[in-house]
Amino acid sequence: MDNSDKILPRISIGFSEAWWYKYYGDDTSGKDRRRLLFERFGDIGLGEENPQPQPYVGGEYGDRFMSAFWGCEIVYIQGQAPAALILPDAWNRMENLEVPDIKTSPVVQKAFEKAHKLKERYGYCTAGVNFGGPLNNAVSVFGSDILLACVAEPEMAQRVLQKMGEAVLAIHDLVVCKINGVDPKTTRTGGWGIGNCPVCMVSPKTYYDVVLPEDLWIRNQFQGEFNLHHCGVFDAYAEAYRPLNPSSLDVGPGTDLRITRTAYPNAKISTYIEVGALAKMSRDEIDELIIKMMEDASPAELFTAITVADAGPEISDETVRNLMTATKRIQEEL
Repeated sequence: MDNSDKILPRISIGFSEAWWYKYYGDDTSGKDRRRLLFERFGDIGLGEENPQPQPYVGGEYGDRFMSAFWGCEIVYIQGQAPAALILPDAWNRMENLEVPDIKTSPVVQKAFEKAHKLKERYGYCTAGVNFGGPLNNAVSVFGSDILLACVAEPEMAQRVLQKMGEAVLAIHDLVVCKINGVDPKTTRTGGWGIGNCPVCMVSPKTYYDVVLPEDLWIRNQFQGEFNLHHCGVFDAYAEAYRPLNPSSLDVGPGTDLRITRTAYPNAKISTYIEVGALAKMSRDEIDELIIKMMEDASPAELFTAITVADAGPEISDETVRNLMTATKRIQEEL
């Protein structure tokens, strides 16, 4: 590594519901969590000393707003993030799938009602949905049946994925943008991104032949920068994703960053450290891993972030401190 280059990626950590439950019980609001993090880790930059209210619509479903919109029951289990129960009779539903009516959707009505109450109390609120990509949503709603359909009934699978994409666009334009008071045309020129967490469950060829056309449809609805999130190891899918022409890549733990950088020389890259691996690392091992990531994903200005997602009780406070202070140590050595 060129020692004159001192640009380092941002490092962040998020804690799982199991972590919060173990240390603080189940009754922690967003405001309390920010304060509790500051009390525990404020010296390393986590949390807020005096957190202000953040009136927000969409968070009550966790990452499952779109699943709820499609009619899935959302279940809340102590110490876990909200989960969606897949719809019964999935195959028949997929054969006859239509986007639910926005105007009569109870989930949408609930979102607008909550937004109205928050605006009355605080004077404003924001709305957001973790949209994911068409396949993300289809797997959450129909489970493994959509994966089987991608192989056995690709035309039906593509129709399902198209409907999933249309629903994403409808919620974006008619719900999120409306609550936030912005013109959808404005947000559509400001960049976009999709998450492809279940893609590793299909082959790169199946992705390219069946899923990619619907991802491209979503991609073409927006202008500006385009971010692609791929939870799993990215290497085998690097070529299959090329038509999306992503400006930034968020790739899963274990990805060969040299392969990724070679395939996408001009894209910004961010990646993850797997929680189980982090739990076993010493401070020196954490530093060595981050330095290797920086070397593999260079140039430094295009390697933007390293994240640990859903850190559980197996991650000690000492490990959290070692992780969050790593860039300072590395910076001093460069």
